[in-house]
Amino acid sequence: MKLTILARRPAVARLLISLCIVLGLLIANLAAAQEESYIHLTMPLGDETDTYAELGTIVPSAFDVEPYEQKILNYTGGKDIKTSILLNGSRIDIFLLYPCQPPASLLYAEGLISLLATVDANILLANYSQSELYIDDRPAIWGILGGSLFAAYQPTNQTAALIVMDANIDEDTIFDFLLNMNIIVDESMTPIPPGYCADATAAAADQAAAIAAEAANATDAAMDGANAADLSAGIDTDKAAEQSAAPALASATPALSRQDKAKADREAAMAKLREVKAATRK
Repeated sequence: MKLTILARRPAVARLLISLCIVLGLLIANLAAAQEESYIHLTMPLGDETDTYAELGTIVPSAFDVEPYEQKILNYTGGKDIKTSILLNGSRIDIFLLYPCQPPASLLYAEGLISLLATVDANILLANYSQSELYIDDRPAIWGILGGSLFAAYQPTNQTAALIVMDANIDEDTIFDFLLNMNIIVDESMTPIPPGYCADATAAAADQAAAIAAEAANATDAAMDGANAADLSAGIDTDKAAEQSAAPALASATPALSRQDKAKADREAAMAKLREVKAATRK
């Protein structure tokens, strides 16, 4: 028996050494994690019984994140899943839209705005930014409406996501939340029950026609203003010559790398956000 114990001691010693090494690595990793300024956040998008998608992003590690609300809402022309959290007390709402007539492909900005307007026509009154924004490598639109900042994009061609954030959240946190976000949709599930869309189709068509008419009126007004400006400006041949030379100058400028362009777009978007937020506080 003693020989057996003595024979096993080297193995036990090696095991203890290995455990010490692993424990040391865990402590080192924990210390490194504590030094990180951001943590990864994942949360389900759904209701109390079903999960239709999962959202992932990053938030500052010093911030408190609290669940606030999860429910499924009806709107004319579909259903949407609303998931809300409190980030250091400031609310963020994520809406995942399931239209009865889902888009067949990726929408341009105008098409996405029209889709969002079927849920809430106030989206047409928003102050949209011209700065580019991409979420999960997909083009997004964003802007300010009232006291909130919002962004929208299509996680899949058939769905759309609308993220509404309290404008009190600082710019870095807002853009890090959006730029690192991805929504993985479970395409085998839908919150729309059989027969729901048949009843909503007629109402959706009426609302779409009203929205289109409103958008057309706004476009006509903008065109009239633009034509008036053109007539009053007249023709300046020197300026025309300068404009004709501009493409040649632009082509001589080296193309920005994707990383540099993303950084430039972020800085432009943050500058625009600060400008708009400052204007809303006046």
